[in-house]
Amino acid sequence: MAGKIGCAVLQRARSGVTGHVLSVFDRSAHLKSDDAIITLGTLEIPNHPFTIRTPHFPAGIREELRFDLSPEEIVIPGLYREDLSAMETFEPRTRVDGMVEASSMYSCLQETRRLVATASFKDGFHSFVIMSPMHGMITQAVLPVLDRLMETIRKENWPAMAASAVDLAGVGEGLTPSGDDFLVGLVAALRFHRVSGGPGPELDILTALASEAGGRTSAFSAQNILSAAEGLVSEDVSDWLVSFHLGDLHAVKKATSRLLNLGHSSGVDTFAGMSMGLSSVLGIGH
Repeated sequence: MAGKIGCAVLQRARSGVTGHVLSVFDRSAHLKSDDAIITLGTLEIPNHPFTIRTPHFPAGIREELRFDLSPEEIVIPGLYREDLSAMETFEPRTRVDGMVEASSMYSCLQETRRLVATASFKDGFHSFVIMSPMHGMITQAVLPVLDRLMETIRKENWPAMAASAVDLAGVGEGLTPSGDDFLVGLVAALRFHRVSGGPGPELDILTALASEAGGRTSAFSAQNILSAAEGLVSEDVSDWLVSFHLGDLHAVKKATSRLLNLGHSSGVDTFAGMSMGLSSVLGIGH
């Protein structure tokens, strides 16, 4: 099975990229350059604009090793070299033409919430999604923020929405805290809805929100949030947003199932952000 290179990686590779291995995980490694963190990983990780997925993930990769990247290849001297020229490019869809009526989107949302409710309990925003009593310090602590967010989105008070949303940045633990994953989903969903012809904030408001939120969390999470403000999201998120806006319930449920398998709670938290943002902007309740 062939690998894929993300569109943001390829764009940077055209100018030549050098850097070092920042961190190493079971199925991936983060490669740090001057202006980006690139994820090099196995075929098990999701496609993303800042990711290279390969069937030849290098054994023995470790922190501080140097890497060089061009459109033709990626090289870790003395350890790894891979031809990138034949790889397909992943680029997420950022809009749809002719989105369905709000009632169809509501039906999709109700079905996906039921699907999330059947999933084994995960921390983060899981209980918020299924509207059950709050579990864990994360959801309890941010409930007032979520209430403000829903109200400001329903009123289309976008500056106030942005001012409330930044309070979620860095909330939680792990490589991508729950609050950051929620913001990725929220920002991605509001942007997608707006550029597809629905109501939503001006794109510069989302960019400003992402920039401020990024200053309150890790570099990797900051990149994820800012990328979402630019429409650069993972394949699972892109597929969910496309199928939701087209009212394709079968595809929405498939995308939701894939999201639920991302990380300890990253997928659920991202879904929570999309779900809350879209239900609020559509006026159909959380």
